[in-house]
Amino acid sequence: MEITLGCSLDDLKKHHTYRQYAYINVEDPLYPGYLDGNIEGDLAYLKHEVSQRLILDGAYIDLNPGSPEPRARELALQKIKQAIGYAERCHAEEIIFLSTFLPWIGMSFYERGWIEESIRSWQQVLERKPHVHISLCNTFEFEPSNLLEIMETIQSPRLGLAFDVGHCLVWGQISPLEWYQRIREHCHAIYLHCNDGTADQHLSIRQGVLSEGKVLGELLQSLRDDSILILKYFNKEHVGDDIRYLTCMTNSE
Repeated sequence: MEITLGCSLDDLKKHHTYRQYAYINVEDPLYPGYLDGNIEGDLAYLKHEVSQRLILDGAYIDLNPGSPEPRARELALQKIKQAIGYAERCHAEEIIFLSTFLPWIGMSFYERGWIEESIRSWQQVLERKPHVHISLCNTFEFEPSNLLEIMETIQSPRLGLAFDVGHCLVWGQISPLEWYQRIREHCHAIYLHCNDGTADQHLSIRQGVLSEGKVLGELLQSLRDDSILILKYFNKEHVGDDIRYLTCMTNSE
């Protein structure tokens, strides 16, 4: 098991201690507008100066490849393909796309349509056999059945799932442990952050609901040996301390 953090390229350049981890999660392709800017310098930096194994965040905000609106899907696919091209150029191992499914709509025709359009969209992406593993990750989902259906219908070795624990704590209607157990065989990367259960605050795992009870310990006990835990914090002041804390927890299991 590996433990690391997610950060921007600016933070990676600024904090040399982030280079000590075998993996690093680079967030920049997620930022709106980033992929349309001058990215050549960043790609050169990742290719020639960063020796860590790379996991990237994919384009996300307002980009829904399962949207019922064709023009919205067209834009989403354009940005997804841009992000995958970026990942291939810097030799990333995995790129993670948040789902943007909206469960609150609560209409069966929307949910069924979203699944079917998502399947068609991701099949189109995978037709060109990208040289990077693509993982779909929960955002607002109540439980993982829609993501599982997409992945299991497509059945591509290049497509899997990731798990965002913080999102599950806010919007999930099942426990993080149950969620993970349902996707375990398909899940390599886990985004780990915490909150108070009401908002996506990206707090330290030693704050909020994960600091109470056995939720974190039970989840850690169930993880695959090849899992990568990625701490996704807004405030990274104590992220190194939390990585050491997690390392002690996992080593004592």
